[in-house]
Amino acid sequence: MSSSHRFCALILFAVLCIPASLQAQAPPKPSAKIPRGSVSGRVTIKDKPAVGVTVGLRAPQGMAISQGKFYRGVTDQEGVYHINNVPAGSYEIFPSAPAYVNPDVSWSRGKSVVVGEDESVEDINFSLVRGGVITGKITDADGRPLVQQQVYVFRAGDFQQQPLRQIYAATNQQTDDRGVYRFYGLAAGRYKVSSGRGDDIYAGNYYQPSRLIYKQVFHPDATDHAKATIIEVKEGSEANNVDITLGPPVQTFTASGRVVDEKGTPVPNIRFAFQRRSGDRFEYIEGNGLSNAKGDFLAENLVPGKYGVALFGNPDPEMRADSVTFDIIDSDVSGLTIRLMKGASISGVVVLEPEDRKAFAKLTELQLRGFVSTPQGSAGMGSTTFSAIGADGTFRLPGLAPGQLNLWLTAQMGMTQPKGYTLLRVEHNGAILPRGLEVKEGDQLTGVRIFVAYGTASIHGVVKIENGPLPENTRLIARLFKAGTPPTGVASAPVDARGQFLMEGVATGVYQVQVSVFAPGQKQATFTRDVNVQEGVVNEVSVVVNLTPPQQPKP
Repeated sequence: MSSSHRFCALILFAVLCIPASLQAQAPPKPSAKIPRGSVSGRVTIKDKPAVGVTVGLRAPQGMAISQGKFYRGVTDQEGVYHINNVPAGSYEIFPSAPAYVNPDVSWSRGKSVVVGEDESVEDINFSLVRGGVITGKITDADGRPLVQQQVYVFRAGDFQQQPLRQIYAATNQQTDDRGVYRFYGLAAGRYKVSSGRGDDIYAGNYYQPSRLIYKQVFHPDATDHAKATIIEVKEGSEANNVDITLGPPVQTFTASGRVVDEKGTPVPNIRFAFQRRSGDRFEYIEGNGLSNAKGDFLAENLVPGKYGVALFGNPDPEMRADSVTFDIIDSDVSGLTIRLMKGASISGVVVLEPEDRKAFAKLTELQLRGFVSTPQGSAGMGSTTFSAIGADGTFRLPGLAPGQLNLWLTAQMGMTQPKGYTLLRVEHNGAILPRGLEVKEGDQLTGVRIFVAYGTASIHGVVKIENGPLPENTRLIARLFKAGTPPTGVASAPVDARGQFLMEGVATGVYQVQVSVFAPGQKQATFTRDVNVQEGVVNEVSVVVNLTPPQQPKP
């Protein structure tokens, strides 16, 4: 409508019903409140002010990339920083000083901090020291430097677990044009260094088939991690000549075959990915397979191992690849058939409990994701699918392979995930499914009901330590559970240096708060407390951590 038309309409409305207009005037919307919380402290290096250091504050990331706002402050001539206009919440705070480390915290460069409404949190201080350096050169069997070769640093203590579980590198980087690598900013400790690929010890989630592949070697020349030389890193130290000579490249092979439909007709332009089982984990092969105009494909530079195939970004979500596994041992593999077939599907409705129209409207901004885990010992690492949630709560997950289906809620691409939504339970034909949904070949299941709770409450916790100080480098993690079979994990949060934690977006109900104590070299201890959460308010809870060792029974 033009401005002149709007003006005439307003005049006519005023002439006809001036009294009604006066009564119906909407009050002006209140302006958004500016948060007045703040965090401040001091950064020092060897007890001297660290000038010009940026200190960042962000919401905890967990396993996903944080989409929340990032706050920052810069230290002044006295090493003091101030971060202002911080909303209430739980945060990670860390100084940006790459060559330096916090000697008081071996597992992270930062700290956790809880900020209350308009609270000024002070004395979040960082006393930094210069980290150590490990540097060396990576060469091949002929003494030639290897350029852009990946190098990994492991904490030596991680190899002492019994039984030995999957071990991940503390950090990694590539060599330069001279074959030289240099790790800096390492915390004091004992390390092992390796290069090349190994099946038992982590060495990346995927490999590049366009590059030569070498078997994993630990400094100086050990293929067994137990025989690796341990590098002692001290504050500001530099370990030079930590060199590694790799053996000849691993022999690689090809896999070829054809993509067909259920009738055996070749299907062109189908993208798929190879998955290789490596010990107890899976790795993707960089570069996806693609069938040509005749449906044929050829994959090159594959190392020995057990492989599976998964579709990758195909336009028809109803289709899935029939289970295909193959072993590469000492020769090429040919004649593979990747058969496309209609997958199983699950449809139903998402139910908000209790009913809340405004909260339900926000719920439809999320999407429902499903992950089908494959049977134990198979080459594939499972498959994912997703569905939008309709305005009436309906959903449909297509293209499913047989297996155990687990469900969760997540934000749609490019959107920030709304707080407060918790998946409570899944029902099919009135029966509660406590361990996920079993999907069989060709299933077209309907009538699945997914119950979700929404809450605006918060839990502010205080952890009280009794009978002694916590051991150095101890971590405290708070978790929230709701009764059920099995109990539903609702939220988790780190406990900050002041013994506080914050969980937001919790629905009304009775919960159990668990605080777990992770102390180096000690068995995990857990302390619990029940809390009755009231909607729309900050619920206070106190958890006592008793460090008194349990008494041994008398013989």
